[in-house]
Amino acid sequence: MGLKLQDVPAAAGWRWVSQAFGEYFRHPLAYIGLFMAFMFAALLTMLLPWIGGVLLMVSVPLLSLGFMMATHASLHERPVHAGIFVVPWAQREPDRRRPLLVLLIAYAVLTAAALWWCEWIDGGAFDAWLTALAKGNTPPEELARLSDAPGATAGALWRVGLSTALSIPFWFAPALVFWASQGPAQALFSSALALWRARAAFLLFGIGWLAVLVLAGMLTSFMAAVLGSAATGLLAMPVGLVLTAVFYVSLYFSFRDCFGEP
Repeated sequence: MGLKLQDVPAAAGWRWVSQAFGEYFRHPLAYIGLFMAFMFAALLTMLLPWIGGVLLMVSVPLLSLGFMMATHASLHERPVHAGIFVVPWAQREPDRRRPLLVLLIAYAVLTAAALWWCEWIDGGAFDAWLTALAKGNTPPEELARLSDAPGATAGALWRVGLSTALSIPFWFAPALVFWASQGPAQALFSSALALWRARAAFLLFGIGWLAVLVLAGMLTSFMAAVLGSAATGLLAMPVGLVLTAVFYVSLYFSFRDCFGEP
């Protein structure tokens, strides 16, 4: 595929969200299975001492690439299955494996550096608050104490800022390596340039997903009021899985509008 940056209207951001839901409901179990297969592999990876965390960070960009490839396959009437994650490593002509591996290692190194910096900033205060929140039974006064700890707010802001800055060059980079045969540096630059040129569309894309999350939160709260907190816990997990899968499906539509049909 030849690289061709396209002009993207702002309204495309809304369209990516709606297209993703439409495509997801064509093959809901297949896309959920794709995400669960990645998570299962990640869980197995985490069981490996020391190297498990490294492999997990290296593999994160493969999730977005796998979903883009799966969505592309589905739109061309080909099946969606977990074997799509293996395809980039089996393709020999042209050989994209080395530049893709370099890209993945770069992502892991930059992510590790960002996490180290945030830990240095807050001394682990934000992680302590997040761990207490995840338990679900931490008293509110304890959560308030942890959130007011020195460095907690700064750590949260740094995490948001650095994760956003890191996501911009890596948003399309794996797909550009695979579909456009770009080198890692060129793919990172092209991705950042595409997001900048389509910034209005991506702003509406973010607002659209924020609206979806608010609506999902309202639905969960309503179910809690009607059925009780136990039923809410059972509902929250499948809703979260569906929304995560739909989000990753939406990445392909943003790529297609920015660069054309692969």
